[in-house]
Amino acid sequence: MKYALISDIHGNLAALDRVLQFLDSCEYDKLVCLGDIVGYGPDPNACCERIREKADIVLLGNHDQAAIGRMDISYFNRYARQAIAWTGLRLQSECRSFLADGLVQAEIDDALCVHASPFEPENWHYVMSRIDALQAFQAFSQHTCFVGHSHAPMIAVEANDTIVLQAGESLDLHPDNRYIINVGSVGQPRDTNPKACVGFYDSSDQTYKLIRLKYDIAETQEKMREQKLPQFLIERLAVGR
Repeated sequence: MKYALISDIHGNLAALDRVLQFLDSCEYDKLVCLGDIVGYGPDPNACCERIREKADIVLLGNHDQAAIGRMDISYFNRYARQAIAWTGLRLQSECRSFLADGLVQAEIDDALCVHASPFEPENWHYVMSRIDALQAFQAFSQHTCFVGHSHAPMIAVEANDTIVLQAGESLDLHPDNRYIINVGSVGQPRDTNPKACVGFYDSSDQTYKLIRLKYDIAETQEKMREQKLPQFLIERLAVGR
């Protein structure tokens, strides 16, 4: 099976539509969304509708949970809180129901999918360091775990009792190793590359490949200005931070 994996759309319709347009030209079996469809960006309802139509597996992200009133937003920084409050006021009822039905985790062949870390997935831990990865590897038994949440593509490799972190681009998955793969973000990358991310996992060939796609950032920024969303969130899109 060949899976397309996306995460952290964050209400950025221009970025999502660019990814979906690209996927229309690709061969894959299922589309997996690892969560955070909303939050930060100006088009939460449209993004929910696109994912509901296109994705085969949809996970719940922390911004999704917060936008539907299921977690304390004091956990977030002030810019995120403003965007979550804005999003929560505008979410249509069918989108609320759709987000509420999101899964905490899912399995695709011998791979686990979660939004954040497989360690206490409902507590939204990050996997950004070797210590984070060690804790995460101890929390799942599958060969590979796909995550999002940090908005930065990254691959953690567990091999011969060591853990190595490397750039989250492309690799052949070795049967004797285990992997945590962060697929990056569609709508708000934070690895200094503003291009949208989409990953491809082939469970038969045991390969993973990350694709970066340029989209119309200015279109999203203009919509955010019109809605008076925080300037910090508008500016960061162009620099991938």
